[in-house]
Amino acid sequence: MKQDYYYCVVSLQVTISLLLILLLIGALVGFYSGLIGTGGNIILIPFFDILFHYLNIPENEIVKFIIAHSFFVTAFTGLSVSYKQYKVKNLYLKDVMHISIAGMLSALFMTEVIKNGGWYHKSDFDWVFLSLLIALAVRMLFYRQESTSNNNTVIGREYFPIIGVVTGIISSLSGLGGGVVVIPILTDIFKVPIKKASSISIGVVAMLAIPISISYLTIDDHSTSQHVLPAQVGYISLYLVTPILAGIFSTAGWGVRTAQIANPRKLRLILGLVVFIVCLKMVYGVIH
Repeated sequence: MKQDYYYCVVSLQVTISLLLILLLIGALVGFYSGLIGTGGNIILIPFFDILFHYLNIPENEIVKFIIAHSFFVTAFTGLSVSYKQYKVKNLYLKDVMHISIAGMLSALFMTEVIKNGGWYHKSDFDWVFLSLLIALAVRMLFYRQESTSNNNTVIGREYFPIIGVVTGIISSLSGLGGGVVVIPILTDIFKVPIKKASSISIGVVAMLAIPISISYLTIDDHSTSQHVLPAQVGYISLYLVTPILAGIFSTAGWGVRTAQIANPRKLRLILGLVVFIVCLKMVYGVIH
C-alpha cells in the first residue's frame, strides 16, 4: 500500500515538473518569437527531440512527431505575434501573402511526401537542420547589413512566389518554419530593414504552419505511433502543446514591444548566439 502511494506521488511530481517545463519553454519561445520573428522552432525542435527520446517515441517516427508538434505550436505562435505586430502597426499583409500562397502549397506537398514515406530518417533530418543552423549562425554573427531605416523599401514581389516555394520545401524538411530563408533573403538581397523582415517572416511562418499542422493531425492506420502520447490527435499531443501555448501567449507581446525599441544589430546578435548554442547541441547529438 505504501509502495503504491509512493509511485503515485512520484508520478504526480513528474507530471507537475513536465508541465512547468513545458510552460517555461513556451514563455521562452513566445518572447523569442516576438523579438526575432522566426517562429521559435529553433528552440522547440531541440527540446522536442530530447522530450520524445525520453518518452520512447519509435525512432522511425520521431521526425514526424518533432515536426508535427513544432509546427502546430508555430501556427499559434505566428498568428499571435502577427496580431501583436498589427497592434503596433508593423504588419505587412500583402508581402506575407505574396510569399505564403506558393509556400503553403509546396509545404503541404512535401509534408505529405515525408509523412507517407519511410525515406526521411532522423539522421537525415539532423543534418538538414544542422546545416541550416550553421549557415544562419555564420550569417547573423558575421554579415553586416547596410544601415537603413526606410520601411517603405521597394520590394521585387514578382520573386516572392519562388521564395515561397523554396521556403515551404525547406520548412517541411527542417521544421524551422521559414524564418531562416525569408529573413536573410529580405534583408540581404532586397535590403529590407530587419524589423520589417522579421514581421513578414513571422507572418509567413504562421501561414506555412497551418497546412503542415493540418496534415499531421491525421495518422496512417498502420502506423506504429498511434496513441503513444496522452491526448494524441494524429501525431500531435494536445497534453504537451497546451502548456507551451499558454507560455507563448503570456510573453509574445512582450517580445514584440521589446523588438520595437531594440537595436537591430543586437537582434541579429541574439539570433546568431541562440543559433550557435543550438548548433552545439545538434553537433553533439549527431556525433553521439
